[in-house]
This record gives sequence, structure tokens and C-alpha cells, in this order.
Amino acid sequence: MRRPTGLLLAFPAILVVILLAAVFASVVSVSLLQADPGGAVFHGPASLRNYTRLLGSADAWRSVSNTLRLSGIVTLICLVCGFPLARLLARASSARTRRMILFCLMATFFSGGVTRAYAWLIILGNRGLINQSLQALGLPSVALINNETGVVTAMLNFVLPFFVLTLFSALRTIPDTLESAARNLGASRARTFLHVTLPLSLPGVAASCFLCFALSLGAFLFPEMLGGGRVQVLATAIYDRIQTTYDVPSAAALAMLFLLLILCLLAVLGAARQVVTRRAT
Repeated sequence: MRRPTGLLLAFPAILVVILLAAVFASVVSVSLLQADPGGAVFHGPASLRNYTRLLGSADAWRSVSNTLRLSGIVTLICLVCGFPLARLLARASSARTRRMILFCLMATFFSGGVTRAYAWLIILGNRGLINQSLQALGLPSVALINNETGVVTAMLNFVLPFFVLTLFSALRTIPDTLESAARNLGASRARTFLHVTLPLSLPGVAASCFLCFALSLGAFLFPEMLGGGRVQVLATAIYDRIQTTYDVPSAAALAMLFLLLILCLLAVLGAARQVVTRRAT
């Protein structure tokens, strides 16, 4: 029996590439058309009118600004909260503590995005657990949904496990004997962290931030459900153009601009990550 050739083994991957290319070409072709007002019918001739209109739209640029700002906030909070947790996970002397932290992180993957979004609505809602607890203490309730607070909280719950697990794998490669040697030579805990642990962990930090920012850029479910239509990011802006105005060509053009923006940002972040990794090594 003859062994499969390399082309045969690569055939499924080729099919996936062809499928993705066909979808990409379809979106590009639709983005060059024009939609009839009040209907879902679109026609030619092909032009760049949708792109020029979006580039001059204040709403589109506001969506871009909100997307970048929320992604940056989530990434920063993940860095502040996730680094100590990843370090504790990597340096925990107790196996029980390590298993407990890993279980709490992995448990979030057992529920879908919709389930988590509804759970946060129950917790953060106007009659949710937090506001009911505040009212029981005689304190005024606070608005935690239909704003950026709820969106950032839900996105953080989704992204933080990825950040911690990615950074944990990087911190595990740093020998703890280096930190012990620095302490034996008289360095304080803070100096050991700044001059030993942090420089060696920079490649892992860069990779974790890169992943966190990329996941946050494409968030749709949490801004849509917990933002209540008041937190407009690029993903929800594309959805609204299809569901509200039935302007599919404009939504396709916005999706293409969104893709170009993400590719440019990921290229810049990837280059920055390589620079950090090169300097750290």
C-alpha cells in the first residue's frame, strides 16, 4: 500500500485556505457595492464610496477609539492582576495551592460566552447580587451594566485565564535558583524582582499582552450584552449596520477596515514583541 503523498496530506489545509479566500473575496466584492435605502438589496457599479464614507465618519472613528481604548484597559488590568497570579502559580510551594489556582482558571473554559454574559448580568444588574448587597447595607446602588464597567469586567473574566496561563508557562522556565542566588548576594525582594525576574519574564509578558490585546480587539458578545447598545466597538458597529439599517455593503467595508486595522496593530505588536525578546535574551 502506497503512503500518502505530501500533497494529499496538505489537501485539507488547501481546502481551508480556498474557503477562507473565497469568503474574503466575497466580503471585498460586497463592500464595493451600494445598498438601496431601507432595503437589504445592493447593486453596482463597484466603487470605493463606502470606504470614503467610513473614513470620514465620526461614528466609525469613535468605534475605533473605543475598541482600542477598551482593549488597552483590559490588557493593562490583566498585566497588573495576572502577573502576580501567574508568579504565585509558578512559584507556589504547595501542590494543593497550584491545583486550586489552575482549577479556578480552567473552570472558566467549561462555560460558553453567552452563559458567562448572562451570569455577569445577574451579578452586575440593577437588581443583581452586588446592588442587592449594597442596598442591604443601606448604600445606594451603582450602575454596573449598560456601560464600560460591565463590558470591561466581562472581557477581563474571559481574557485573564489566557493571560495567566501563557505567562505561567514562561515563568516556569526561569530557574528559581537565580532568584535565590540574588537574595543570597544581598539583594532585596524588590531588587531581585526588578533586576532578575522581570527582565527574564519580559518575553512571556510580551506574548501574554499580545494575546490578551488580540482577543479583546474582536470582542462582540460582551459589549453587545453588557454594554446595552451604549458601548460601541467595531464588532458591534458592524452588527448594527446589518441588523438596523440593512446596509450590508457598508458593514462589509467596515469589516475590511477592521481587518486591516487588526493586521497593522498585530504587526506592530509582533515587532515590539520580537524586540523585547531579543533584548531579554
